[in-house]
Amino acid sequence: MGSSLLKAGRLGMALQRYKKVIDAFSYVDNMQEENKVKAKALKAACESNKAAVCLKLKDWAEAKAACNNVLKDDKTNAKALYRRAQAELGLKNFMECIGDCKNVVELDPQSREARALLKQALAAQKEEDKKAKGLFANMCKALGKGPIPPPGKDKPVGNFSDDEEEAPAAEGEAAAASAE
Repeated sequence: MGSSLLKAGRLGMALQRYKKVIDAFSYVDNMQEENKVKAKALKAACESNKAAVCLKLKDWAEAKAACNNVLKDDKTNAKALYRRAQAELGLKNFMECIGDCKNVVELDPQSREARALLKQALAAQKEEDKKAKGLFANMCKALGKGPIPPPGKDKPVGNFSDDEEEAPAAEGEAAAASAE
């Protein structure tokens, strides 16, 4: 039902259906062993599909969380790794995206989508590095410029003398005395 809603573009309803199934199968300890395996597989498929819906909705954090739930039980799930990589790219976590893409390519060397995403992430990381390099270069240029006072010859920030501190108090006492 959720996949037909996803294909029809009814993303909100599909997301609700996947969440209901995931909630229904969140506790499988009381089930028979063969049913546990089927329930976990169904839950993993729903989590993966939930991630796909979240990616379409550009909810990167929720998509990443759904993929992490799948990868807790099955670290070699290429689909979940790829979708998590897409979410990481959306979150601008380029190094994590690159790592996930490399894992997908190791698991499935024929995956063109993972290779394309890897190239995209590498390009984005290169651009981010270029921006950071310019920023830090400008910061470093400013270091050492400007007047540096010799040690021990600093001007006092303010003129703090005992006379100034006592003067307002004396005025306050005078005002209090005249009010009586």
